[in-house]
This record gives sequence, structure tokens and C-alpha cells, in this order.
Amino acid sequence: MATIEWRDGTPYSTDFNDFYYHSGDPFEENGLRETEYLFLQQNNLQQRWQNLPNHPESENKLFVIGETGFGTGLNFLAACDLWLKTAPKDWRLQFISSELKPICKSDLRAIQQSWSGFAELSGELISQYPELTPGIHLLSLANGRIQLYLMLGEANQMLKEIAESPDPALANHQKKAVDAWFLDGFAPTKNPDIWCDKIFSTLASLSCNKTTFATFTAASQVRKGLTCAGFKVNKITGFGKKRESLKGQFVGADKQTTTKATHWYLNKSPISRSRKTALVLGAGIAGCTAASALAKRGFDVTVVDRHPAAGQEGSGNLQAIVYPRLSVQNNQLPRINLTSMTLASRYYQPYWDQGLGAQCGVLLLPESDKAQVDFQQIAERYSDHKNLVTPVDNRQICALSGLDLHAQQGLFFPSLGWLPPQAICQRLLQDINIPLLTADIKSLNHCAKTNLWELHSADSQTILSAETLVIANAFECQQFPQTDFLPVTQLRGQVTHIPSNAQSSALKTVICGKGYIAPANNGLHSCGATYNKGLFSSALRAEDHKANLSTICATDHGIAEAMGSPAIESLTGRANYRCTSKDYLPMVGPVPDVADFKQLFGALRKDATAYVESLGNYLPNLFIHCGLGSRGLSYAPLTAEILAAEISGETPPLQRELRLAMHPARFLIRDLKRRKI
Repeated sequence: MATIEWRDGTPYSTDFNDFYYHSGDPFEENGLRETEYLFLQQNNLQQRWQNLPNHPESENKLFVIGETGFGTGLNFLAACDLWLKTAPKDWRLQFISSELKPICKSDLRAIQQSWSGFAELSGELISQYPELTPGIHLLSLANGRIQLYLMLGEANQMLKEIAESPDPALANHQKKAVDAWFLDGFAPTKNPDIWCDKIFSTLASLSCNKTTFATFTAASQVRKGLTCAGFKVNKITGFGKKRESLKGQFVGADKQTTTKATHWYLNKSPISRSRKTALVLGAGIAGCTAASALAKRGFDVTVVDRHPAAGQEGSGNLQAIVYPRLSVQNNQLPRINLTSMTLASRYYQPYWDQGLGAQCGVLLLPESDKAQVDFQQIAERYSDHKNLVTPVDNRQICALSGLDLHAQQGLFFPSLGWLPPQAICQRLLQDINIPLLTADIKSLNHCAKTNLWELHSADSQTILSAETLVIANAFECQQFPQTDFLPVTQLRGQVTHIPSNAQSSALKTVICGKGYIAPANNGLHSCGATYNKGLFSSALRAEDHKANLSTICATDHGIAEAMGSPAIESLTGRANYRCTSKDYLPMVGPVPDVADFKQLFGALRKDATAYVESLGNYLPNLFIHCGLGSRGLSYAPLTAEILAAEISGETPPLQRELRLAMHPARFLIRDLKRRKI
């Protein structure tokens, strides 16, 4: 985290011994003018944005700015302000920025509070500003017209991780290149790591022949490094007392392959899309978040479900928890869980603000002696992130929960809570007028002549067709031959509704442990949930109510005392099914051509480390979004954005390694390597 000092009214970094922007008062005549001159004017953004309606790639309607050094957010806010004043309203700005030493929220608020010209944008940025954990944080401003990828980590590493491949020739494979670079950060003498040849090569790999750049420095190693990487570099007059700066354009030749890696996850066929029509099959949280993300990207989306309203099956419980899952490990699953959880807390904030559910916090209690040790390590690991998670003792547990609990330690997640998932699904569709068509789909067919996916009913009648199809109907994806290879499991879960009483109604926060219980809503606490494999009935069972009560009472005896002894036969609840994958991670992305995949990558059967030169072969414009399990509310905002970015040809908001951990074709590759297929 950055260490800030104020010197003559200007923020100064003690980490790099330099000012964040041109010092002097007033700010508008120095810091802001410097940004406008160097980055906005030298990249010719105003004219380029005014000409966007005539842009030859206008179907995408996305402009991408990349930045090295987010700093105070000044460049970002200035670009956003100009974008909103200049660009067409149906275009979006994607701003990708790295930062090794991020400024904490309180310092950022203090820095930006006098920037009156950016008051509204600054307020949106500050309100969504994340806990500063390493990785990519997605923020959405101006009703979705602007997306910020705030990448916290070393610049070259972060930029390489969002590329489609470490191979420069494939870094932008079927993805929108960066249109303009803001090469910022502190001076080369003070921050040499951000001005080295390897980062210039990475910038080049993410650029195209229309990509421009601008930077405040004119240092010879920067000029030479950019030139060697394929940029045409021009000297310009510097701002203020600075004599010279640089601007230019990428003019490099075709990027050369430098690594040998098997790129099974890249599609060898070019995207064939002449219209932006999409069908989403399934109106649960997976389908509705995907539909919303696509609609915001300009797709004409229709959701199809066998029910007349959204959220009627796995997403139909009265209360669902945005569930916390941290770990002492740093492997793929906990990293994905952390990114999902932090994005979900921002994604659902407007709904909480409108009174849907409650951002009441989630109190996690240890299930075992090992969990207690893990809690201590997690608390130490995230000790600088109190707004994410904080360790609590018995006194704090009782105060936070409102109950006289027995647990001596726990973890509290103040930004989480519960939501009514049915209402969230319905609002996601209603807020941007996405139609929901009621139909029971039994088969899919791709028409090569029209390049459309057709949905058929039981009598083989075509119900609807569109160019892009997203399958988001949970475990029922196995009914289609295109997706029956996916190893999904149908797990029954029963939730128990416990009537509140004078004592239990004092519960103020969600409690999770061996089981979970939510604060009373309309006189009922949601408590659960069971895991029944091989049971295919949604009828309520008394033994499952008993199991839920036993589990939540075992979580803490204080909960048992507050709940009393409700009569099992009088309890209500709800039973439905989760869809889980073999490795408990979601499945999100394009659907492979299974037969072709086995042939293309058959060499992996003999040698799991074999290099296969071919890219993967995927069914045209067919995608899957399922396997979210019991954490659908937590996963869906992130996985929906990954999916929509993939479909739209955009850089997704997650590191490549973590995206591949959720890729639908991962199971085919694993089974080939293990000689199972």
C-alpha cells in the first residue's frame, strides 16, 4: 500500500520519492492540465471519440485504454470525463490500469475531494473502491458505460496475465487490442521496473497498428525500448518545466511466436457474427447475470425458461447468502473465491441500498479445531483488510449477532449479507427490459446456412433462434449432446424455514459454520442446507428438517437456545437442486467440439506434457455458464462478466490462469492426459 505525504498541497510518494502529479496550485492549472496535455491530447482522444460512429470496427463499440500506474486516479477520471462528454452513448470505455502501490481509500478520498470537476465520477470511484487485495478488481461507472480493471500488482506481470497467451503472437487472439496507452508511473530513475524492455514487449503484444501511446518521460532508455518493441516514437514539448516528452504509435511487424505451449483454450476458427442476437437458456442467477452482462454490451438478448418467471428452481430460495470463502492457501480456488466475493459485494450494493435483502454482514464460526487454526492464519493474512474480514472474539460475536453465542472466535465479513435470489433474477431482467420466453426446450441445433442456433420443443418445433446461445440451465445441460460431456452433479438441498421468536428475532447478521442461519425475514429464518446426492424429489422431508436443525445447533449452542424447540411437523421450507462440477469450480466459456478435441489433442494421451501446435476447435457461438453450486450468488457476477467478455471479444476481468481453471474444456484435457478418453 502506498505511503503518502502532503507537500505544498500536492500528494507525494515516500515509496518513490516523487510527486504523483505536477505540483503547484491551483490543481486545475497544474495537475489536471498536465494530464489533459500529455495523455488526452497526445493520444488525440477527443477527435478519435468524436469519430467513433464512423469507426470500421463499430460493431464492438468498445474503446480500450491501458495504463501503467493508476496512482491517484487522475488520468482515469480525466479520461472518463472526456469520454462522457464526447463519445457516443452506445459505446463503452474499458480502462485497464495496473498499480503496485495502491493508495488506500481514505487517502484517495482526501486527494480527490477538491477535484470539483470530477465530483460525480470521483464519488462513484470512491464508493466502489475495493479492498486492496492483489489481483484484478472490476468497477463499473456511469451506468455501465465505463469499466475499470484495477489490477493490483507488478505492471508487467498483471498485463501478461490478462493476455490470451504468453506468446506475443497470440496475446490478443480474437480480443480487442488496447487503443491507447497512458505510460505513467514515477520517473525511470525512481521506478525503473516499470520502464524496462520486458514491459515494452508486453505493451506491444497487446497493441495493434492503430494503438497510440503517450508518456511524460523522454528518457533515452524509454525511447529506445519502445522503438525496439515496435513503436514509432516522437518527441514532443513537455509540460511546464519539462523540456520533452514522448508520444507515438505501434507500427511493429507481425508478432513472432516465442514460446511452445498447447493452446487448447483458444479457438482456431475466427468468430463469425453478423448480428448481435443472443439466447440464454435458463432464468436462474447464472442465466440472468449473463443476460444482463450481454445486454449491457449491446446484444439483443432473450432468456428462455420453462417457468413464466425468473428464479424458480435452484435460485428460488427465500434467502441466499453471499458466502465468504477464504483460505490460508493461495491456489486457484481461493483466489477465484476472493475475487468473486469482493466483486459480488459491489455488484449487489444497489439492491441492498434499495432494500432487497440486507448487507448485514456474515459471521463465520469455526467448525473444528483445524478451522480455528485456519481462522488465525486468515486473520493474519488479511490483517490490513478490515473492511473485507476481521477476527472477532466472543464479546464481539455476541454484539454483532445480537445473540448470546458460545463461540470464542470467528471471522466477520462486514460487506456481505443475504439476498432474495428470485427477486434479484427478476430485477436483472426487468431493469434493462430483457424478455423472458416460457418454453420447455428439448434439443438444440445449429443451422450452418443461417449461422443460427435453434431451440426446439418436444415436438421438434423451432421455438426461437439466435446467433449466440448461452446454456445456463444447470445440470440439465446434460440432456443436450453438445454439452453432455460436462461432469456435472445434481445435488438436492433442503432449506428449513424456522419461525422467529422474541429471542431469535434479535439475530442481526448471517451466521455460517457447519450450517447457516439468516436473520428473520417476514417472520422466518432460513436455515440449511442439506446435501443429498442421488435423491431426486423436491418434496420436503422431516429428516432433512431435523438434519438442518441439528447442524445449525452444532454450529453454536447459543443458536439452539435462541431457536428453542420448533415442532418438526410444523416447519416449512424448500427443496431444489444445486449443479456442481467435479472440481467444485464453475464452468464458464465456449463449448468445445468434443470429437474434434479428442483428435486434435490425442497426443496428450501418450505424453501429458506434449506440445500440440493446433488451437482448439469450438462449436460456433455456443457457450456454457453453469456449475456454480451452492455459491451461485457469489460466483455469478464474476463468471457472467467473464462470459460476456469472451462472447464480445473483450479482455476478461480475471487472470488467464484462473479463467482456465473454470474453462469448460478443462475436463477433456485432464481426461486425455489421464488416458480416460
